[in-house]
Amino acid sequence: MDRRGSVTRRSPGLSRVAPRLLKGPLVKSIRVRALLAVAAAVLACVALTACSSPVSLGSAATVGDQRISSSELNAEIEEYQAALKKAKISEAQLQIPSVPRAILLQLIYFRQFEQFARRNGVVVTEGDVDKFITEQGGMQQIGPAALSKGVPPSETRAWIRAAIIYQKGLERFGANLTDQASVQAAQMKLFGQMDAVPVKISPRYGTWDTQRGLVEEARFGKPAAGTDAATPQDPSQQQDPNQSDPAAGQ
Repeated sequence: MDRRGSVTRRSPGLSRVAPRLLKGPLVKSIRVRALLAVAAAVLACVALTACSSPVSLGSAATVGDQRISSSELNAEIEEYQAALKKAKISEAQLQIPSVPRAILLQLIYFRQFEQFARRNGVVVTEGDVDKFITEQGGMQQIGPAALSKGVPPSETRAWIRAAIIYQKGLERFGANLTDQASVQAAQMKLFGQMDAVPVKISPRYGTWDTQRGLVEEARFGKPAAGTDAATPQDPSQQQDPNQSDPAAGQ
């Protein structure tokens, strides 16, 4: 977070977060890593005070050729809060100081990944998503992890799709998991393509900068005291869901 209160430079979604994955030991599964990267991208941009009131009617954002309405955002916020209540989790327990901001960013990133995939011929089928879920222990494992990262239950499959697109995108651009330099080069190509998907934010919610993401305090409040969005948790240090419950310790 810079002194103006905006998020430090990063490409939409992952460009300043995913490279951090290379700092720690390689996790066993690129798919697990991809999920963590997508989650960390959002967490890196939500270091704001809690603000859970539904937003105003109208358009919240436009991502490429897709519109995110404020009513859609409201519905996602309400669904997420209901899921937290059902799971007996308070917003104060989450590493998401602003639920509306986290969810808006998720919706933006999911659409960016989908449009990146469409433009680059990256195909992810429902079977791919189902296979991913099975390999990671089922929705009973993935669901709580997604909820802890600010993903409404109805968007869990979109979260997984984004992770698979990220994985396939790296492969498309020549990433070799045993060669960090090739992974970094592939990431930069992927991020450049993601930047080609334009994002416009309603002035009510802030503005979008391709280098810094969602900026300005706008609807979502001021940065929380002592919170630094420039130093998100390194996903490579998180637990591998292949070894234990991915929601554990969240």
